[in-house]
Amino acid sequence: MKKVLLCILTSFLLFSLLGCGTKGENKQERVLKMGVVPSSNSEKLVEDLEPFAKALSQKLGVKVEVFVASSYIGVIEGIGSGSVDFGIVPPFSAILAQKQSNTKNILVGKTPNGKPGYYSEIFVRNDANISKIEDLRGKKIAFVDPSSSSGYIYPGAMLKDAGIDLEKDISYQYSGGHDKSLQLLLDKDVDAIASYENLLKKYEKEFPNAKSDIKVLAKSELIPGVTVVASGMLGSDMQNKIKEALLDIQDDTASMDILKNLYNIAGFEEVNESSYKTIEKVAAKMNIDLGKVK
Repeated sequence: MKKVLLCILTSFLLFSLLGCGTKGENKQERVLKMGVVPSSNSEKLVEDLEPFAKALSQKLGVKVEVFVASSYIGVIEGIGSGSVDFGIVPPFSAILAQKQSNTKNILVGKTPNGKPGYYSEIFVRNDANISKIEDLRGKKIAFVDPSSSSGYIYPGAMLKDAGIDLEKDISYQYSGGHDKSLQLLLDKDVDAIASYENLLKKYEKEFPNAKSDIKVLAKSELIPGVTVVASGMLGSDMQNKIKEALLDIQDDTASMDILKNLYNIAGFEEVNESSYKTIEKVAAKMNIDLGKVK
């Protein structure tokens, strides 16, 4: 009987030690999820961002993995729920995350011209008989996503300002990605698309004829920059570490080249929360209830 009790006790201690070891190992294997919106093919986007995530991991001392949702809202919901720790997202997505969850804007991206923002543009084919926004009446347009600042909200407001009713005067669809919109336009499946100002340069390798076949029809007002958003479930210490790591990574040319190519980000700066008020005004013009967008 004593031998049996001794064996049970030994087994209990052994499992306890193994359990402690496992917990210790898990602490060492913590992973931070960095969310991005689906601006292009998800698998390729993860591959393109991998070297940046690795460089950020080295600065943080914590592994960083890239997460790409199937939609803009998917990233917002991930950050809000804490399943995604932080994200590099368009400004409208940052506002939605803030309105709907306890998130924090920690940095804003600067474009190569030094501005903390970018522009939306409406593109058409050169061979189309379209020379002004009013000519889009009765045409078919591809927007990117209902939560895309440059791919829907700002260009939608531009159309409204030109007296075009989105529900009555045009037909439209959501492509799900800026590259997909460009493909639709080149294939003549739509008459116009809305995207960001760097679109043609960004996809010049994938679509070599785009620069010669497509022109810019209209340009929006300045949109606040791509924003780094942290989940409210992420501790303030880690939020600060991510912020400092991103500010530090500005000196890493290879890492910044990746962000410049993908998001036209040439650096980061402190967030000016008041600048987001312009997005709220444009959203109101588009009859978008920020608290109910899903």
